[in-house]
Order: sequence, then C-alpha cells, then structure tokens
Amino acid sequence: MKRATVAIDGASKGNPGPAGVGVVISDESGKVLAEISDYIGETTNNMAEYTALVRGLTAVLEMGVSHVVVNTDSELLARQMRGEYRVKSRDILPLFDSALDLVGKFKTATINHITRQKNKQADKLAGQAIVRAGAAQPALITEEAVSRKRAKEKVMIQRLSVRTSSRMQFVDITRDVQDAVEAGGVSDGLCTVYVPHTTAGITINENADPDVTRDIMDTLERLVPRDASYHHVEGNADSHVKASLMGSSVSVLVENGRLVLGTWQGIYFCEFDGPRSRQVYVRVT
Repeated sequence: MKRATVAIDGASKGNPGPAGVGVVISDESGKVLAEISDYIGETTNNMAEYTALVRGLTAVLEMGVSHVVVNTDSELLARQMRGEYRVKSRDILPLFDSALDLVGKFKTATINHITRQKNKQADKLAGQAIVRAGAAQPALITEEAVSRKRAKEKVMIQRLSVRTSSRMQFVDITRDVQDAVEAGGVSDGLCTVYVPHTTAGITINENADPDVTRDIMDTLERLVPRDASYHHVEGNADSHVKASLMGSSVSVLVENGRLVLGTWQGIYFCEFDGPRSRQVYVRVT
C-alpha cells in the first residue's frame, strides 16, 4: 500500500488531565485499515494532539506507506506542521521535531485541518481511551476526596466551541456561559470569560436589538479598515487591531447561580477573521 489517510485526535480531560489519543488509518478507497485508542497519562490537549500525530505517522510508515494525508481538527497543530506558526512550547518541541522527522520519511505528506464534526471517529477513540483508563483505576472514595473534588470543580475551566460563518460576526454566547456557570456549581462568585485568539474578542452589550452589534461592527470597519496600510502581511492586520480594541476577556458577577447581567445585556464573542471554529474559556470561582 502506497497511500493512506490518517485521522488523528488527542483529548485531555482537564487540560492538563487524563489524556488519550485516537488514530484512524484508511486506504485510498476510505476503507478503515487500523484504529488506535491509547491512554497516555496526564497531559495537555496539545501534547495529546502531537502524540496522536506521532503514533499515526509511525503506524503508517510500518505499513509501508509512502504517501500520507493527515487530517486533524487542531488548527494549531496543522499550521505549526506546515510552518505557518512557530512552536513556542518547550514541552511540545520534542514531539514536533519527532513529527517533522517522520514526515520527512514519506515521499509526500500533507497535513490538513478539518472540523471536529468530520473527525468524529478519532475523537471518539481518544475519549474511549480516557474512559477505559478511568474504569481500570478505581479510586478510593473518601469524604476528603469528595471535598477536594468539589473544590476543584468550583475552579474548573470549561471550554465552549463557537463556529462563525463570516469574516466579522458577533455571536451571542450568554446562554452557553450561563450553562457553564450552572455546571460549575458555584452559587455566588465571579465568572471570567476569556478568548484565546488574537483575531477575536469578547464584549458585553445590548442583545435585544441586533442593530446595536451591527452599528459596533460598522464603526470598527470605519475605524480600522481592512485595506489600510499595515506592516503585518498576512492580510488580517485589521483583525488583530479590532480584537485588541474589544479585549480578550470579561468578568461577570454570579449571584444565586445566575449571571448578574443588566436587562438588555448579553455576552458576545466577536469574530474578526472568520469564518472559523473558535474556543472560549469560562472559569467560575
């Protein structure tokens, strides 16, 4: 067999936390030849993603494959492997170097970013590895352990996925953030909503009249036009500026398990370089 497609995914429950990898290897016709579902201990999502990549590339090399296409729902990994982004994490660098070395052993190797929706089987395999590991290592449940678990849950970081459909878009995520507050189990405290992207932001404003967000976007376009003269050459310099103007986080009080927002207020994810699949982090304390 000369050609194969490898779907990879890594998952970490807690980031860092118990982690697993999933790999699906298929031939040119789409027939599944092999699947990998392994628990890799406690680590981060990114480490799990790169571990899955190394496992997948190693497996197809052993099959005698000379042309490989890798599909991943990690945009960061795909761009780093294609040389579009630099790898800054010292923990990731050894795995990155191993992956590059493996890629060099193929006649052709392509790294594609796909949506999570199209990567369901690899994602499922990664999740199953974590579940199996948990089942194989039952913990002694004590009152102290329960107290520690509850304390940890109250400062848990939850991740929301946001899919945008246009280059500039405001998405009302108030309901999703409220759900995260309820899942966190904090009655009274503070909710922080953070966007880990440099071309997207977060803001609180009116969510009753859609013309308000339209006015904000129109004003930003006038203030920071896309076709102005910029030093940044990737074509999204205006997106970075707009994101900086909006800010990357907001904090909202929580009372009786509810976000303390005004009658007309909503929390908006602000996309300035879409359409994309984005992440929003929510921490309730």
